[in-house]
Amino acid sequence: MPKKSIENTAHRLKAVLEILAAHDPSEQGKTSRAEVLRQALEQVPLDEAETALLASGVARGERALVTASTKLVKAGWILKEGRAGWSITGAGRAALAEFPDVEQLQAALHGSRQTVEAVTASEAQGEAVLEEALVSAEAAPPAAQPHGSHPEDNYEGPSFPQPGSVAVPGTFGAVLGGDDWDPGADSVQLSFDRSDELWKLTVDLPAGNYEYKAALNGSWAENYGTGAHFDGANYSFQHAGGPVTFLYDHATHMVVTKPDSV
Repeated sequence: MPKKSIENTAHRLKAVLEILAAHDPSEQGKTSRAEVLRQALEQVPLDEAETALLASGVARGERALVTASTKLVKAGWILKEGRAGWSITGAGRAALAEFPDVEQLQAALHGSRQTVEAVTASEAQGEAVLEEALVSAEAAPPAAQPHGSHPEDNYEGPSFPQPGSVAVPGTFGAVLGGDDWDPGADSVQLSFDRSDELWKLTVDLPAGNYEYKAALNGSWAENYGTGAHFDGANYSFQHAGGPVTFLYDHATHMVVTKPDSV
């Protein structure tokens, strides 16, 4: 990620805290995710490089902000409560007061004096793998295979230990002929593609708003939500209808969909 984009993301994270801090806590409801992102990007507009669209259809700079905002959750500075919206915590307000400078805020956010570049780089790399895979999938959709099956005798196995199965249970389970939120349903099981070591599934869904998580080995014992967090908040996306592809990378526990969340 270019240095300028990294600096922009740091300023937008501070803007997110300021936007949430300005919300009157006595009012009913929380600030919606879309509104927080809109205001933050309005305060620190995307530069030319950041406006480039990823394979998911989301601008590169907006995706970087959404990914980086998970650090605010991990630090205990904000809460993301699905459709309820986002809110700032007491610790988040205290951080704004104690660290008015962006660099100081970033150092406190990551618990050291390291720059935001080191933290963001690994996240960007993991996401880039999935975005590139989406481009490849569009060009030549992989043939579906049973979980982890590798017919060639000379295949030595994945370079990174993989789970026995990966599923994306969510609010579309019944639409696909199973039950909603069932991690064992056949219709939501992904297939392992040894060529890029990603788990993939393409299904047809009617238009609507959906939520889901990545669940491993047919149960909820190990599951990942937004920001690749263990037992994290549900992923959500708006879908116009038709095919949608899910990709899961076990090295990062990240899931990407196309079309992606908006």
